[in-house]
Order: sequence, then structure tokens, then C-alpha cells
Amino acid sequence: MEMNAVLLIAPKKLELGRVPRPACPQGGLLIKMAACSLCATDAKMWHQGHRDLILPRILGHEMAGTIVEVGNGVRGLQIGDRVQIAPGLPCGRCRYCLRGVPNLCQEMRIMGFHHNGGLAEFLAVPAAGVHQGAVNLIPAALSFRVATLAEPLACCINGQEQAVVGPGEHVAIFGAGPIGLLHAQLAYLRGASRVILVEIAPERIALARQGWADEVIDAGDQDPVAAIGELTGGQGVDVAMLACRAIEALEWALAGLAKRGRLCLFSGLRPDQASQALDLNRLHYLEASLVGAYGCTSRQNALALELLAQGRIPGDKLLTHRLPLAEVETGLHLVQNRQGLKITIDCCSAEEKGLFHGS
Repeated sequence: MEMNAVLLIAPKKLELGRVPRPACPQGGLLIKMAACSLCATDAKMWHQGHRDLILPRILGHEMAGTIVEVGNGVRGLQIGDRVQIAPGLPCGRCRYCLRGVPNLCQEMRIMGFHHNGGLAEFLAVPAAGVHQGAVNLIPAALSFRVATLAEPLACCINGQEQAVVGPGEHVAIFGAGPIGLLHAQLAYLRGASRVILVEIAPERIALARQGWADEVIDAGDQDPVAAIGELTGGQGVDVAMLACRAIEALEWALAGLAKRGRLCLFSGLRPDQASQALDLNRLHYLEASLVGAYGCTSRQNALALELLAQGRIPGDKLLTHRLPLAEVETGLHLVQNRQGLKITIDCCSAEEKGLFHGS
């Protein structure tokens, strides 16, 4: 049997076509994909590759669909269940898994990176994904499209747990894309008293000013460090989240920190900028902290889905584009050009008929 899929053969080379439909893995699941959202990492892999990417590959790691086959030994899940799938496949045995941080697993494999992902009609979830809690039931009131936001929201939860965002704090988020807006709403849920977004792209500034934060600083129009100083009475912010890849934003974030503030490197920098020197003496004198955040755990993913289902995070407001599977490359261009917010792909749409080679 075959299925429609979008296959990345090499950087900048996507193929829309018919590929073999995967079998249900022993101890795993076969999912009929409903929706898969695109993110900046997908665009990066399409444009230039990624350190964890093994080609050729079906991309897509923000995934939701319906179980159509259940492998032997699987308990608590059945055919017909609507599920959201976290992409990480930790080993469950290494020191990091045993310490409760499986996102740092020494043998981590990821759907959409090492294994095929969700930009296809069907997805095989290996036994490791089932056993490590990567499959979550979607509440009846939650759409497949909004459910795909659980994975990026879970990554934000990880970042804010690392930065220990807490009640009464001032939080500045550098970057007002989908991740930045999720961070803003999450900071409020964790008790932040003031949330500031810093952005330079006019379209995203306009979107961010639609109630996502207390203040939105236009970094193309004013000095963000001076603006943060004015907004905080010269004290600076307790937490600065880097939600973009610009080295300038990292410098602004460090300069805008309060005493004992925390700076979270949620987004990685470009390789040619990652080793540039920062004013580390500022960290020293402020008694400030610098933390990293990468990926998320199954616990954080389940919590993210719960927050979306409860409406505590307005996920539907992030969904600006909806495209059929055959238009994935259009969606990747939108992500790369920072147009709109979240682009979701309908993976099993009737619109696909006749658009794929061999259909």
C-alpha cells in the first residue's frame, strides 16, 4: 500500500509523491495524520539541513491524528482515539532519562529528524514513543490543528521552567513570532506581573499588539534596552527569553537584566555568531544566571495539551494559515519569510487527489 507524502531528499529539494505506507510497529501505533504544523526548524532543515536530520526524510514534528492500528502490547490506547504525538523518542535507560530529563537523552531519536514525521497521510509511532508517554489523547473539544501546538508550547514550558519564571516578575521576550507569543501567555500563567515583547518586523509587531503582552517594543524604532529601563523604573527585567536567532537580541537581553535576573537561551544562534563574546562581567556583577533550553519532556507535552484544551493558552489565535499537503513548500516559504504565525498542513485532505506523482 502507498500514501501521499512530502519527502525532503536534500536541502532545498522537496518531492511530493507516493511512498510506501508504513506498517504498524511492534508495540507501537499507526496514525492517520490529520494536521501537522510547520516551525522555523522545519524551514531550517528544508533550507540548509540540521545536525540531527537524516536524509531522505518525511519532515514534520508538530503532529495530531487518529489511531488506525495498535501494535501488540499497547495498553490504554485504541483504534479511533484522537491523539497528539510528541516527536521525541528517548531511550528511558540513560542517566538523563533516569533523572527525569529525557529531552537530554544520550540516545534521543526524533520523529521528523531521525524517523519519518507527520507530513504524510500516515505516521508510524515506534514502541519507544508509546512507552515513554509521547502519545496524548486529545480532549473532544480541541481541534487537531490547535492540538499540534502542544509540542512548541511544551518547549516553552521547558524554557520557563529552566528560567524559573515566577509570580510578580517582569519578563521580556525577544522575538514576537509564534514562540514569543506562546512565551508571553505562558509567563502570565506562571504569575508574571508585566510581560514585554521586543520585535523588529512590522507585521509581527502589529500582531503582537493585539493583546499578547503589556508592552511591545519596536526595536527598529527605539532602543530596546532604554525602553526596558523606562518600563521597569531603571531596574531591568527579572527574566529575559531569547525567542529569535539574532545576536543583537541576545546583547539587548543581557543589557536589560535586573540584579539576579535570568537569561534563557531558548533559541540557538546562527553558527557564525554562537561563539561571539558577551559581557560576562555583567552576569558576574548582577549575580545573574544564563540558562539554556532545548526540546521538552513528555510531562511538559501533556501539560501543554491540557493548557490548550482548557483555553488557558489561546492557541486558535496563532493559526493564521491552513494549507493542503501538496503546498508544504509554500508553507515553508511563509515560515522562512516570517509571514503570519502558525502554518498548519491538512495531511489527509481531499484536495490532494491527483496532485501527487503516481496518484
